[in-house]
Amino acid sequence: MVSDIKGYNTRDTSATRQGPASGVRAERQVESGSAGAAKPARDDTVALSGLPEVIKTTAARLAAEPAVDETRVRTIKDALARGEYQIDAERIARKLIDSDNL
Repeated sequence: MVSDIKGYNTRDTSATRQGPASGVRAERQVESGSAGAAKPARDDTVALSGLPEVIKTTAARLAAEPAVDETRVRTIKDALARGEYQIDAERIARKLIDSDNL
């Protein structure tokens, strides 16, 4: 695909910006520069769900668990040493493909 980029970046960027953003800035300046008129305070509220507490307790439980299942590692090591550990190449390939599709 070919794009014609003649005249790219030729607009004048030194001019004052016009548009919605400049109008917003001007309105804010007028509001803040008013004759000391105090605005009424808003009554903003925030309601939090119980999710942060659930995440915190779950993280604490996971941190208490060992990162590696030592019993399973020992079982596999012993089976390898005895020559009894069977490797299913198809199962490994399926798992790799499935993990790639996530």
